[in-house]
Amino acid sequence: MIALVFLPVLGGIICLVLKDRKSVSSIVAIVTAIASGSVLPFVIFEDASIILGKWGVLGIGLAIDELTTPFLLSTFIVMLAIILNSINKSYDGFFYALILILYGTLNSIFLSRDLFNIFVTVELASIISFILISYEKKPRQAWASLKYLLLSSLGLNFYLLGIGIVYMETGSFAMESLEKASTIASVLIFGGLAVKSGLFFFSMWLPDAHSNAPTEVSPILSGLIVKLDVYLSIRFITYSSFSWMRDTYIFIGILSAIIGVIFAVNSKNAKRVLAYHTISQVGFMLVNCDKSSAWHGFSHAVFKTLLFLAVGNISARLGTKDYSKWSGKISTVEYTFLLIGSLAIAGFPMTSGCVTKEVIIHGACCPSLRILLLIASVGTAMSFSKFIFLKPVKTTTWPAANVVAAYVILSGVIITHGVIGFEIYMFESLLAVVAGIAAYLILRRFLKPLPIYLERIDSALSSYLILFLITIGLAILFSS
Repeated sequence: MIALVFLPVLGGIICLVLKDRKSVSSIVAIVTAIASGSVLPFVIFEDASIILGKWGVLGIGLAIDELTTPFLLSTFIVMLAIILNSINKSYDGFFYALILILYGTLNSIFLSRDLFNIFVTVELASIISFILISYEKKPRQAWASLKYLLLSSLGLNFYLLGIGIVYMETGSFAMESLEKASTIASVLIFGGLAVKSGLFFFSMWLPDAHSNAPTEVSPILSGLIVKLDVYLSIRFITYSSFSWMRDTYIFIGILSAIIGVIFAVNSKNAKRVLAYHTISQVGFMLVNCDKSSAWHGFSHAVFKTLLFLAVGNISARLGTKDYSKWSGKISTVEYTFLLIGSLAIAGFPMTSGCVTKEVIIHGACCPSLRILLLIASVGTAMSFSKFIFLKPVKTTTWPAANVVAAYVILSGVIITHGVIGFEIYMFESLLAVVAGIAAYLILRRFLKPLPIYLERIDSALSSYLILFLITIGLAILFSS
């Protein structure tokens, strides 16, 4: 279990030492990712736990169970794909060092059962993400990363205050202490982590950061970083002090699922379309907030990485993120993988997106919630019809072999998961896809980008704090 943390960090240190040897660093990164992934079959099939340090209640607990597995698998697949896609680009050993240290840090968060250790590792992941977003030193990237750093730092201070109250009340940072903690501690912990969740209003730093980050960094932000809050929410809600959150998650989850789709449908920037759909898909995950959410987090990480890599590579080659200017300029190979990712996120049968999204919809607590989730699904299909109706050039030009390898790995997981997990009732999701495509064909001439007032740094900060105060009010109401 410790190897899942130790191996990537060791690989990162080696890349840091060899930072001027670009080709060697990329090879070290691939070998490290594969070595770390090869450990997974030995640990994910059984529940296990260990305590690091002989410090009594201050010992750091690590454990693996059925909720941890989807996140560990998705971290391996996403990291392997982006490292493959990055070969032969201008990245030096420092970039690969950051990627690998972040890989080990994410594994540490998913394995940890200690609230203070989670604070330290989430803080480290935030700092590395901040550097990666602005890695190409473009002004838009610097501004997006500063916005992310400001909100993230504020949120983590609330989290630290919350776990401080937990320690004061129980004398321990162990996750089990949440069973006896007060509601105010759980509110501060939830509010602190919500800034990373990708939920609408709480995470308005997200569209700028995801759409302006380098091609290989956007999948990390969308597929892995926003899953930190999803994973911790799924785990925390099993404790008594978080039980009041279940109804709140349903409300903010469905709100995020629908509003994210509305912004995405109207956007003409391909990377912003994907960014808004991160907000929407996180909403899907938090509506149920259980094991089904964890597996939708896995499938979302995989198909979103394929989409971000395909869109990033195409926009870099053509010099524009405006998808309407891509028709007749993308190759058949590029279009094929873009189509696979689009169908997966839309929930087309025999894809991973269909499997996990259908389980969430059918697991919703009431018929009205299922209808709202279906409306969000129709909106998703409508949004990705923009990519489905792009026209590829007739000549077949293949991208570089390493890029194709990344695409094939991700597409293979999407289709394999979709076939293995498919149930006959999932054919009904085809209706949502058809309805979304029909709605796009009818309404596309009326689609225009919406104002991004809420994404300004002052508005993002205000909306986060206002929602946080409302959450505190709800907590007091439900616990009284």
